[in-house]
Amino acid sequence: MNALGGLSVSWPAQAPRFRFVVPEDLTPAEIAAWRRFQASDPDLDSPYLTPDFVRLAAELRPGVTVAIAEADGQPSAFLAFERRGGVGRPVAGALNDCQAVIAAPGWRWDPRALLRAGGLGMLDFTGLRASQTALAPFHRAVVPSPIVDLSRGYAAYVEERRAAASQVAGGMSGLPHHAPARAKQAERQLGPLRFTLHDPDPAILRRVLAWKSEQYRRSRIPDAFAWPWVVTLLERIQATQAPGFAGVLSTLHAGDRLIAAHMGMRSATTLHYWFPTYDTEVAKVSPGLLLFAAMGREVARHGIQRIELGPGDEPYKRLLANGAIPMAQGFVGGLSLPALLRRGRHGVEAAAARLPLGPLAAWPGRLFRRLDRIGRYS
Repeated sequence: MNALGGLSVSWPAQAPRFRFVVPEDLTPAEIAAWRRFQASDPDLDSPYLTPDFVRLAAELRPGVTVAIAEADGQPSAFLAFERRGGVGRPVAGALNDCQAVIAAPGWRWDPRALLRAGGLGMLDFTGLRASQTALAPFHRAVVPSPIVDLSRGYAAYVEERRAAASQVAGGMSGLPHHAPARAKQAERQLGPLRFTLHDPDPAILRRVLAWKSEQYRRSRIPDAFAWPWVVTLLERIQATQAPGFAGVLSTLHAGDRLIAAHMGMRSATTLHYWFPTYDTEVAKVSPGLLLFAAMGREVARHGIQRIELGPGDEPYKRLLANGAIPMAQGFVGGLSLPALLRRGRHGVEAAAARLPLGPLAAWPGRLFRRLDRIGRYS
């Protein structure tokens, strides 16, 4: 029995053996086991957690590694990460909104055994499925990640949001049941609306990324697409169309004019809502809402049961979401230098929060998070 962070955790009597491989060396049998574990647990159905995403990222990112836990010569769990020095980080860095150990429900393990076996000083996680209890002692924060639950169909989802409208603050994007009236307005002003669930045209993707870069500049946040590997990864995801993993570049035209688009990706039953954008010149007709409504209706017809909006409290997420998944941030580390530096940083943030500095108390945390985000693109 081991107590950490006020929690008591029992580890398995016999620790698994870990083996480390690059994604391209995964065998067909190992990939089949990975997919079987994913299918056995709905919490693991995210495109980020597929072997397809990991393999695409590994083509562009150095150090992508898969830890395979084995028992009796058979894989019992998989964990993908990027090795940077002595630190294991999420695959694809700042682009990654979801991490988890891929294993059958109830599998138990000691995260520190993974560090020892892999020669790691620290394992970092920024969007871990908080339901994975083995890592609970190492959580620093748990935040809700909004989702759109489509398991009862799109029409039922819209009616649910209509009923909840009195409890939701208003916003520019509107609520899903406002979409039909906004669509009529858009067609009167701009022409007939035309929705495409997935457009394979690379030129459309370039337009989407240009719009999104301009949005980043207006918001004064780091432009994700200033890093060439990010653009190349999205191009390869757009071109991938497989049953369990595919890029989804959805577009909405009014007449011949592109007014909104979204670049995302899906797994078997989950669409990750990633990079939505729209033509700011037609913002008054709510192009983002119109695109989301058309996309939600269509993906539900194709078997998507959940749209994950990603962490954050942006107004449009509060308007669209009808649920949330707990996601954890934190790290596993011992007496290594990376872990000691991380603890020191957290100490600085906590000390600033306790001092009577008013709004200045939040500055250290904001600075560290901004540096983190930039560093995770490198």
